[in-house]
Amino acid sequence: MKPRSKRKRVPRGGVEDGVKLRFDTVSLATSLAKLAPEKSSRQSSDAIADTSAVDRRRIRIIQPYPFRFATFAKARWVGRTLVDVYSQEFGSYPQSYYISAIKAGRILVSGRRVQCDYIVKGGDELMHTVHRHEPAVGLAEGIEGDPPIDILHESESLLVVDKPSTLPIHPCGGYNFNSLFEVLSSWRQDRFGQGKLFNVHRLDRLTSGLVVVAKSSQYARTLSNCIMKRDGCEKIYLARVKGKFPLGLITAEKQELRYKREIVCSDDGGSVPPTKRSRMEVAPPCRNGEVEPGRTWSGGLSISLANSGEKHKSCEDPISKLAGLGYWFTDSNGIVQDDESTTVRCMADKCQGSTLEMLARAIGPDPQSSCQGTLEKSNSLWLNFACPCRIASHKNGVCEAGDFSSLKEAERKGIKPAQTSFAVLSYDLASDTSLIVAKPITGRTHQIRLHLQQLGHPIANDHCYGGEMWFGDDAGKEAYNTSREWLDRLDRGSGTGTARKLAPDNSTNADTPATEAELYHAAANRQRMEGETMLDFIASTCVWCQRCRGIDDMNSSSVISKEENDKAIFQRTLMEYLVRSQGIFLHALQYNLKMAKEDEGEEILCYRTKLPTWARQFD
Repeated sequence: MKPRSKRKRVPRGGVEDGVKLRFDTVSLATSLAKLAPEKSSRQSSDAIADTSAVDRRRIRIIQPYPFRFATFAKARWVGRTLVDVYSQEFGSYPQSYYISAIKAGRILVSGRRVQCDYIVKGGDELMHTVHRHEPAVGLAEGIEGDPPIDILHESESLLVVDKPSTLPIHPCGGYNFNSLFEVLSSWRQDRFGQGKLFNVHRLDRLTSGLVVVAKSSQYARTLSNCIMKRDGCEKIYLARVKGKFPLGLITAEKQELRYKREIVCSDDGGSVPPTKRSRMEVAPPCRNGEVEPGRTWSGGLSISLANSGEKHKSCEDPISKLAGLGYWFTDSNGIVQDDESTTVRCMADKCQGSTLEMLARAIGPDPQSSCQGTLEKSNSLWLNFACPCRIASHKNGVCEAGDFSSLKEAERKGIKPAQTSFAVLSYDLASDTSLIVAKPITGRTHQIRLHLQQLGHPIANDHCYGGEMWFGDDAGKEAYNTSREWLDRLDRGSGTGTARKLAPDNSTNADTPATEAELYHAAANRQRMEGETMLDFIASTCVWCQRCRGIDDMNSSSVISKEENDKAIFQRTLMEYLVRSQGIFLHALQYNLKMAKEDEGEEILCYRTKLPTWARQFD
């Protein structure tokens, strides 16, 4: 008899029982007007209100709440002291805080209080109760009463939505209730509550666009398998990039990356003239970013990856895969165009027609449009780019792409082949930006953003990969400057000099760890009063609440009311939203899913969002 399988243990983290959460959905322009008593702030608010698209933007702010961070001890923690694990593995607070938190019972091990020198053991559950502050996130544009998320399609088994930028799909990092699933749950508990929606795929927080959500775990697995199969799902993105795409490839170095056919053989064994090569179906130089074996191409680079561990059937030697680094052209049907007349400049000059017309030529008409018969997919030119990628820092979410051939084999772990196809829709001379379509063939983290950077055309406002955060957004930049000045004044206080400044420069609650000085003023000189609950004590000594009130409050002997504290938190959360990136010019426009039917055949599910504001501006 087989032993009964044990249920997987789950850490007991989450919101404290009985805690009532408070959400605020507010108009960005209205909030700025209320929080702009000074002339400079009023000018910033007026500038933002002048733009109708920005005027309809809404954000969601959640008031802080008691939360238990719980996790089981990782293998690398075993044998270390509890205070060492927290101070070395979690950087939100200095070591002195963790010492006091362990002594006060804010940090527990398997539900019980221990000493700071407790040695962590395998199977221990570590739990830390905090007053949790979340960053604000953007919602769908609209007015009061409109749905927080635009729903594109809903059935008994499926939900398709248009995710706003800055909103993560599921709880991660500093975001918990300010995530797509939680926003939907709080909006329609009966339809989208806990356990009723299941994640299918990921979409970066700063990227907007189409997200497919399943209503059962079984259907989520079916959809995930479909998306994982590269021939079972076609993902189509829009991006606004710097420069006239793809003229960034016109450099001596990058021109060498073009793959060219060396020899093309006809059926009778003779060579085929270059003018006739494009008429033949020629195998591309790379497939899924990997160099095809036995290719007859010159140009480009082949980068050996770390051994995959796989072996040939007839050989005991491990397979060493080659990642391609180079580009080639195809038509809309994927047929390679390798004649001499197909050039980078030729592709750049093909922008003729409105955005919708060019989009229909590249990917076909909107599946929900009434004019499908008038706009048909035609023979667009596509630039295919193979370039390996890797995650450079898992902790910081930083990725990189390019030529890794100079690295030793041991240093090549984590490098993966990647491939993306691009088509040009429009070019705007005034801003020197191009609107393009991107189809990722593989699904590496930040792949489209990395490939565009390597091509010399970074996403215009992607400051992580070669863009400028406030590109083309003067009102946003002015709001950033005003908010940053307001935050620095809050952290510096009304006095002069730098001795009074307790928080680091350019600090935010979400990204800047607490300092020893802040901790002292907020908690170290505050004793738990008789009859005060642990949750009330944690809230009253919260260093993040203290940072929201500012340094002047630290030096004040007056007692602040809950209403004043809540207002200070709201103000800082709003201002911190305005100093962060409010999304990048990258939008998941359309998904085409090939779903196998129970009987023979397959069903194609096709969903498309409306064009984002920054794409509609090209017409």
